[in-house]
Amino acid sequence: MNVMTCYAASVGWLLQAVLLSSAAAKEYLYVHNTYSGDISKIAIPEHEVVGKIPVGFYMDYVNKSPDGRTLYANRIYGDLPGAPVKHIGVDGELIAIDTATDELRWRLDLDGMPHHIAVSKDGRHVFVPYYDTWWLAVVDVEQRQIVKKIWIGHGGHGTKVSADGKRLYVGSMMNDTLTVIDTDKLKVSNVFQFRDGVRPFVFPKDESVIYVQQSWLHGFIVLDPATRKQRTVNLPDLGREVPTPFRYPHNVNHGIALNPAETELWAAGSALQFVAVYKHPGLEHVTNIPVGKDANAIAFSGDGKYAYVTNRRDNNLSVIDAHKHQEIKRIPLGKYPQRMVVIDVPDQRESPSPVAPR
Repeated sequence: MNVMTCYAASVGWLLQAVLLSSAAAKEYLYVHNTYSGDISKIAIPEHEVVGKIPVGFYMDYVNKSPDGRTLYANRIYGDLPGAPVKHIGVDGELIAIDTATDELRWRLDLDGMPHHIAVSKDGRHVFVPYYDTWWLAVVDVEQRQIVKKIWIGHGGHGTKVSADGKRLYVGSMMNDTLTVIDTDKLKVSNVFQFRDGVRPFVFPKDESVIYVQQSWLHGFIVLDPATRKQRTVNLPDLGREVPTPFRYPHNVNHGIALNPAETELWAAGSALQFVAVYKHPGLEHVTNIPVGKDANAIAFSGDGKYAYVTNRRDNNLSVIDAHKHQEIKRIPLGKYPQRMVVIDVPDQRESPSPVAPR
């Protein structure tokens, strides 16, 4: 083999290796549409809907396995044909979906109304808070069964696992509490009490502060978990009256998140159709970003370049340039889009490893 041939072969091998490496994963945003019963799959950064996964009426949440190979969704049973808003039952199911094929792997019946699910850091357990009972169900995904129930109080709603995977935080809409569970012992280790129902909440990796939205508050609570002290940050009212949430689910705002760099806190002003941006940890107000009707959840792309907000009464998604704080696109979705999750989906195709030329 002459020098030029060897050089060309080496370049070809390197190019093959780079292409295989770059094809190793692809980022997607998965948004569940509660009333149309499907999940919209959106490519990042193209921001185009590339798939629809039918699951069934009244999904409440979506989450992912740590390896990105499984998308989990929950669904509340119930159907009343002909009704403008279908009947919601008192139990439901947990669903596992293969992210490589978008096919359903399995379904598990649940004995309570499931709300916002979380997944353990090792991927072994899915934590399912029950809204209509006193319990959090712990599902072993290998056994595909509930292996334990933990008392959390009535109205279990939001969940979040700590960065180190050792603690699970569970909010209650009726007990007005944030319960902390030791994920190794599967026992309650701490409880924080609030004056109102706990809605979405978020905290940085060091858990030095917890930001908590509440049912009737146009703003959020800042909780210092070390001292247990709380203070309130009110969102701007934009010179308008904040509507009172007389109807279920009785929440003013729903949606709060930290950007991946943990330099900004984004809080949905759902009642007034905007997202407020604050610096973290100082909480200086940066700006307000207009979005659609009834903003419900906030998520970020892995690199933090884009933010996403579901507008559930507009049936669409706001795509926002997270650095410029400007909406750049609206994507039509199914009926009543709510929660979402960004997954770096591995390429699960069998590809031979490149062999360097001799």
